[in-house]
Amino acid sequence: MKKLDKSLFNIKSLSQLIKISERYYFTQTQLREVENDTQHRVCQLVDGQVNVIAEDAWLPQNVNGQLAYLQKIDGVAQLFVAGEQKTFEAAGVHQYTATANNNHVYYLTITSHQSPIPVLSERPIPRRITEKNYKVDGYGLIDESTQYRITYLDISKDLTKVVLNTTTRTTLLDQFDHKLLLTQTDNIAGLGESNKTFLLVSGQMIEVSQNLPHGLTADGIFDPKGEKIALIAHDGQYTNARIFGVYLYDIKRSTLTPIFDSDVDALQDTMSDVVFLKSMHQLFWRNDTEIEFVATYHGHNRLYRLTTDGILTLLDDTQRAILSFTSEALITSYTNIPSQIETRHGDILYRPDSKEAFVVAQKYQFASEDGSMVDGWFMHAQRQPAPTLLYIHGGPHAAYADAFFWEFQMWVSLGYNVVFTNPHGSTSYGQDFVKSVIGHYGEQDYRDVMTGFKAALSKFSDVIDVRNVFVAGGSYGGYMTTWIIGHDQRFKAAVAQRPVINWISMFGTSDIGYDFSKAELKLDLQDDNISKLWAVSPLAYAKNVRTPILLLHGEYDLRTPLGQSEEYFMAIKTQTDTPIELVRLPESFHGVSRHGRPNLRIARLKVMDDWFSKFKN
Repeated sequence: MKKLDKSLFNIKSLSQLIKISERYYFTQTQLREVENDTQHRVCQLVDGQVNVIAEDAWLPQNVNGQLAYLQKIDGVAQLFVAGEQKTFEAAGVHQYTATANNNHVYYLTITSHQSPIPVLSERPIPRRITEKNYKVDGYGLIDESTQYRITYLDISKDLTKVVLNTTTRTTLLDQFDHKLLLTQTDNIAGLGESNKTFLLVSGQMIEVSQNLPHGLTADGIFDPKGEKIALIAHDGQYTNARIFGVYLYDIKRSTLTPIFDSDVDALQDTMSDVVFLKSMHQLFWRNDTEIEFVATYHGHNRLYRLTTDGILTLLDDTQRAILSFTSEALITSYTNIPSQIETRHGDILYRPDSKEAFVVAQKYQFASEDGSMVDGWFMHAQRQPAPTLLYIHGGPHAAYADAFFWEFQMWVSLGYNVVFTNPHGSTSYGQDFVKSVIGHYGEQDYRDVMTGFKAALSKFSDVIDVRNVFVAGGSYGGYMTTWIIGHDQRFKAAVAQRPVINWISMFGTSDIGYDFSKAELKLDLQDDNISKLWAVSPLAYAKNVRTPILLLHGEYDLRTPLGQSEEYFMAIKTQTDTPIELVRLPESFHGVSRHGRPNLRIARLKVMDDWFSKFKN
């Protein structure tokens, strides 16, 4: 365990690649052991040499040929251009957009008057709740008085002007000649949120997304002439089980047209636990008629070029993840390489030295009961035969990928084989595959997970110790883990992290429960649905559990509240003699395994390893 403890802090994650003249700039992220935090740096790459431009900085952009970025000053993010601080906002700069051919910058500030995380105050006052969206995981209670302000900045004159001030949740996407592209939504919480996309021109809001009244825009960018806008969006037809496509908006004609509809990687759903920041844009205009973007396909990323009249060209189909790209280079990740910068021809420009030799995941396929082929991966422990861990991803609308996963590398170093799969419900396999689990949790998805594991046991039988097989997962993966052990007893021990246990109580206590249940299960709290919600709840099968089970849960988790694990713990304790433990992770929201404090990320894995070791033959 000690060796991999250190490897987490040696890994450098790269993102947000841009090019100015002949120099590349990017954000390099690294976890710090002593400080127990995450540090971002803006770096420069020229002639194979990497130089740190700014500490505690991120989001590099080109402003009229000059490097801009956000940098923390006294704990607050401010905008810098050419090394000079340009903003002095008390609330900091949340987001900004710039252009390479003029001095115009627009930036977004968000002012909140209440602390999102519970703290002791001298004179607390009651809080009146009137809306269902009053809390959000990773934040806490929503401040209803939050202000979103967009400010214009001319960096040559240090001239500023407020162009929008609103309490509506706003995201700034792009700008062209004082036209702003932005999104707004009143639905602050919820995985099935929708938004509206607007052009802000001379104080007037012009809706761009009128054809997508229930849809969601994730990205948008003007063409080089400012005549068209490319959007990554979906129409909201399947809410959470959405597939993003590319839309083209003609500004003169006020028309929005879909031009690509195959799983654009707008939210970077491909799973990696060392990727921290997204690029400003997930698409870009190569010229005024050609758009490039990344889509997901069968567990990896593809790079496409699409013309405005619909001609599609596949540029890259390598089995890997593409985290950021320019016209000439890419930031990529492989199962054994956390991240690197390489040219589009495959020449390595920069690969951070992690000082570790990581294992390549071997991809395999198996047939689902509907005849579709499902992807799985197998990672070999060094000493064979070895105990084997089945790991199940969250979502369920996400996907494992040909990308680096530090936690899996840790399990291999500890002597475990690791199996992971993309069952029905996963992204990157088309819309029908994603939406197939809606209203059918615990059915085809469950059978896929088990079939994929059986396929791995058969294909890699010579290296698997069949006496010692284990199962784990988080969020939806935690749900599926507890569902499995309520219906199957083949595993020696299990670990469920932040699981959904009881869909009835989940409905009213989760920050998204009311929307998620209706969208994913097609059930709400109507009288005739209570028995159906109970039937798909792992808690209903607690009495059948014979597999030793460890529960891991963040105490600040609002997505699947701590009470979910507490209910399961008490049910197992009172209804069975099965060994069970609950570990509470302090100061941790739902994403503790990806974005939690580094010491807790390591601690949870040590607890898991200790648990499995108790039950090995």
